[in-house]
Amino acid sequence: MSTISAADLSRLAGVTRATVSNWRRRHADFPKPVGGSEARPVFDLDAVRIWLAEHRIDAGETPLAELRALLRGDLPPEAVTQLMRGLRAADGAWTIDAAAAPALADRAVTLLERVRRADGVRAAVDALADRALEDELAPSLHRTADPLAALMAELVTDPGDPPRTVFDPACGSGALLLAAANKGATELRGQDSVPVQVERARLTVTAETGLDIDIRLGDSLRANAFPELLADAVLTDPPYGQRDWGAAELAFDTRWQYGLPSKMESELAWVQHAVAHLRPGGSAAVLLPPAVAVRTSGRKIRAGLVRAGVLRAVIGLPQGASAPWQVGLQIWVLRRPLPEPRPAESVLFVDTTQMSAGQDIDWAAITERVIGVWRTDGGESAAAMVAAIDLLDEAVDLTPARHVHPALDTGALTSRLESATRRSTAAAAELGALQAALGDWLEGPGRSWRQVSIGELADHGWLRWIRSQREDSATDDPGIETGDVLVPLGRAERLNGHAVRVAEPEDTAAVRGPNLHTLRVDPDRLDPWFLAGFLLAGNGSAARTATVRFDPGKLRVPVLALPEQRRYGTLLRTMFRLRTAASRAAAAIEELNDTMVSGLTAGVLAPAGAPEQVDGDPFGAEGWR
Repeated sequence: MSTISAADLSRLAGVTRATVSNWRRRHADFPKPVGGSEARPVFDLDAVRIWLAEHRIDAGETPLAELRALLRGDLPPEAVTQLMRGLRAADGAWTIDAAAAPALADRAVTLLERVRRADGVRAAVDALADRALEDELAPSLHRTADPLAALMAELVTDPGDPPRTVFDPACGSGALLLAAANKGATELRGQDSVPVQVERARLTVTAETGLDIDIRLGDSLRANAFPELLADAVLTDPPYGQRDWGAAELAFDTRWQYGLPSKMESELAWVQHAVAHLRPGGSAAVLLPPAVAVRTSGRKIRAGLVRAGVLRAVIGLPQGASAPWQVGLQIWVLRRPLPEPRPAESVLFVDTTQMSAGQDIDWAAITERVIGVWRTDGGESAAAMVAAIDLLDEAVDLTPARHVHPALDTGALTSRLESATRRSTAAAAELGALQAALGDWLEGPGRSWRQVSIGELADHGWLRWIRSQREDSATDDPGIETGDVLVPLGRAERLNGHAVRVAEPEDTAAVRGPNLHTLRVDPDRLDPWFLAGFLLAGNGSAARTATVRFDPGKLRVPVLALPEQRRYGTLLRTMFRLRTAASRAAAAIEELNDTMVSGLTAGVLAPAGAPEQVDGDPFGAEGWR
């Protein structure tokens, strides 16, 4: 029997995972799971296809969907790994080593070829790797974004003279090696500690470029597979925050020319590993988290890199450029000095953190800005050349924003001011209207209610408690419906500025994220705004234990008849909207203030009207020295 996961089913039908969850909840005839777990169920593929046909939903029988179904239904992860080891890409086609081929290999290779023609090499290889990695106890794996990989490759490429040999000591899926090949590199070397990633990089890069590459298995820091390699360029996006990278056993390693990294500084071990594999005059581009530029434990090594002229540039990127998505990463550009010249006396800093963020990153604009200043040694508003001696203070802070003071665009500044003014005016009008809608309320001596817990309400069917899920197990998420009471997990969590709120119609298109509990009420028994308001007001400490665990047995609300609930709910909903409007007004006024102050202090804005003429020195006859 071939099976399919909820995630693959969504791809097969061309819908979101939330839609699949809604089908399961709303259609009693939807096929029941035949395996997997409650969080990650799998279904009989034939039964799913029949159900889709009966409900006139196009199953979209693409080659990629067929390949994923074959892999999930007939090949366990270890067999897919074996298949990847036996695959070869030659002359634009896939072949398989018969000695290494598992059962169904011929059919899989046929589907791989169809996927390659329809969706490209990467889609075919990624389908294999995704299945092979399902049982891997490996750290979080991610692919370096293609435009980021291209930018890093460009930084180590001299116009008209591309590097011939390029090494990536943490090559992952091979994105950086592929970018180097696109710039003209012909000898590609890579290493990775995850076996599936080794095969993934080999298959992807070989099939895309036709080059005979050398990818080896192992931890580059502990078991360097290329000890004698001196490459023209090193590109790497290494793992971050490793707590056991080998600091003790590698204490006397010759790679640490600029200082022994501490246990907390695995990133600076990767930086020095990259430099150690460069020929004299060769360049490296290393993607790093921003803390590496400022942590006290790495100050000595940062100073050594600056003093020796090895660190040539630090480029700050916007949030969302690559995982971890919530921080703005940095590219460090390093060069191994030639024996005779004097060390470089300055470091280039480029700050693109404010150019864009998240899914709206304008990579073309960022690349143009970065490469432009890199090849002209600064001279742009978002860049600065800083003398090495000025960096070698007590902190050796290499954060680009500390050293770059961008000039303000007067036109953009005026547009921001006008936008903030319009939004603050609209928010003020909304606030006035909501205040007028509050109506009257009654004073009283105080009421003592009988109360009931959320757990008891769930037990009696008055509401459904939909538990939070880990991000990696949300494939069967039930989605969000209008009227759901949303309760974030954790003391600091907020939803649009509020700890608890009720889902609006626009929320139903969203997939529930991790750490979010949902209370789905029976509207004939409970008013959702009444429930949310009393949870928000009276259960702050009782709702969460010391271990930040949602406890429905400790969340309590008064027992009121539905009409009385609705009276309270109407006023509580108005107060919620009032708070939301106030938050929007505050944000607009804050932006108006920040933009105006920035413009005035930078000299690109001035108060209206003609300035008053003053004779003599405005600071007095003595002047200021």
